[in-house]
Amino acid sequence: MAAAFQAVGSAVGTVTTSLALVAPALLGGDVMFAAIHSNNNTAPTIAAGGWETIVSANNTTAQNVYLAWRRCSDADTGATFTWTVAGTTVSFGALVTYRNATRGGDTGLPHFASSTSANASADNITYATLSPKNPAALIVAFGYYGLAATTAGAFSGTFPTMTNRLDAETASGIGASLFIHDGPSLNGAATGARTCASASTIDAINYGILIDVLPLELPGSSTGHSPKYPAITRGRW
Repeated sequence: MAAAFQAVGSAVGTVTTSLALVAPALLGGDVMFAAIHSNNNTAPTIAAGGWETIVSANNTTAQNVYLAWRRCSDADTGATFTWTVAGTTVSFGALVTYRNATRGGDTGLPHFASSTSANASADNITYATLSPKNPAALIVAFGYYGLAATTAGAFSGTFPTMTNRLDAETASGIGASLFIHDGPSLNGAATGARTCASASTIDAINYGILIDVLPLELPGSSTGHSPKYPAITRGRW
């Protein structure tokens, strides 16, 4: 069974030093991602609760992008996870969950393969090509835009065709926007460079991240979470 999108929580913005994100409905074993955009170059301090950073990077002094993940428990539905942020400018984040998913390291493969693209001020978000580790991967795109004056538009290309899961902007002013898309890998082919069009009224610096999310059981692979049975010892009768 392929990894699949489950739910996305409400995007939250703050100008304080505390960014509290609430988990959406989920089940134990789901994989949850935290995407945080800050209008400064100070990385968030990782929240308690077993989070692991995938990407933390600066794009000039006016943008930090952050992506982390954790494996959920049944008690995590509606739980609040709090990151410490700079507090001098806007920080904006959201949580998203996927089911039947793994980071890759759980299957004996490297942790999430990822590509990153730090982009100059532009109308569209650009994503660098990603070669997934397995043909069964789900490609997930996280887009970070340095202003609130935009909405997510068409996602270029068909390797894979992407579905929008989050299109969120801060209320007003010099804020931030977050986009999340996903789509199934096409036989493990490289995605190629991709763009997500926006309807921005003002161009802004932006950042694109692609990751591959693998299913718990990899088709045709001995490294997935397939059932393991005890060896049979045959005695003499």
